[in-house]
Amino acid sequence: MMSPLFESLIVNSMILLPLESDNENPLEGGEMENYTRTGSEAGPQFKLQLNDRDVNLEELEDLIGYSRLKTVGELWLDRNDFGDEGVELIASMEELRKLRVLSLAGNKLTDRAVSALAQTKTLVNLKRLFIQVNTMGPEGVVSLGQSPAMGSLEFLYLKQNPLGPDGAKALAGSSAIKGIKELYLGRTRLRNDGLAVLCNGRPWPNLTTLSLAQNGLDDKSTEMLADTQSFPNLVTLDLYGNRISDEAVDIIKNSPHLKSLRALQVN
Repeated sequence: MMSPLFESLIVNSMILLPLESDNENPLEGGEMENYTRTGSEAGPQFKLQLNDRDVNLEELEDLIGYSRLKTVGELWLDRNDFGDEGVELIASMEELRKLRVLSLAGNKLTDRAVSALAQTKTLVNLKRLFIQVNTMGPEGVVSLGQSPAMGSLEFLYLKQNPLGPDGAKALAGSSAIKGIKELYLGRTRLRNDGLAVLCNGRPWPNLTTLSLAQNGLDDKSTEMLADTQSFPNLVTLDLYGNRISDEAVDIIKNSPHLKSLRALQVN
């Protein structure tokens, strides 16, 4: 049974999300009024913001009984205390079928948690997944990359996980997450070997943003990026915190394969 204190925390952490409609002017009235006026069958969607709340496994179990859980479109659970078991529970919650954004940063999660997400039968509408600052390795990437449930993902934030070249290999060979538009791989220990695997792997036709910050890359990496045809529609490339010279930057800027590139971040 949910404690009154935790129920109060949940109620006060629900934030109404903007109405997704091409015909609505967000400046006209409040969001709830817009929902009422349009008669939206989907009903209002909420962001449940529970970052840094010391949420444990028992409280997650209590959350299942919360009557408004089905209206949650975004669930933010960064830096809590539920571990891999908590993620396994989240991945099985029928009430979260409408969830589009899930953030699990800084929870000391392992490949076990990521495998649970990959095998979920309920979180099949996820668009944005944040798993940064955990201990996910190559095995977790393999699970995500082969997961039919993750086929709707457009945004994947993997920063500061020990992926290494094997993790890059898993990404390059992934068959399910083909629709990714933004991929964040900062501080994942890729180095030049990992980048080479990515550049020689399958194409990412939808990818517009790629972050490779602080990965021990050097000027050789720019040659790989300039020569690869794996990122034909890349608009933003982040190479901050690597050992890249001004001359090497010019190599990327002059690449015939990166014609869509508009923003290049270096030191």
